[in-house]
Amino acid sequence: MRSRKIKKQIWLSDEEDYIMKCKSESVGMNSSDYIRHLIMGYKPKEKPSENFYEDIKSIRQIGNNINQIARIANAKGIIDIPHLNKEIEKLDGLIIDIKNKYLKPEKID
Repeated sequence: MRSRKIKKQIWLSDEEDYIMKCKSESVGMNSSDYIRHLIMGYKPKEKPSENFYEDIKSIRQIGNNINQIARIANAKGIIDIPHLNKEIEKLDGLIIDIKNKYLKPEKID
């Protein structure tokens, strides 16, 4: 069931309509979602480039490699597991930071 029950209708000039379409498309939202974010005090960020997603994929591959190395090293007892786990946590934190930088909307003051 739809959680939004109130319909609002607004009138825009051609220029305003064009600007709204451009801005909402640049952040990957439809006009309604874009307006709701603005009403709630958030400035949506533009969609990141394809390079962003390629970087995230590369970082995840590195993380998977580290995990495989850790499993082998653990089986042979050659590596400092707590240190490796700390590095994996750093990598996970980096992924979250990048997502927040590129994807999370900013709060408007």
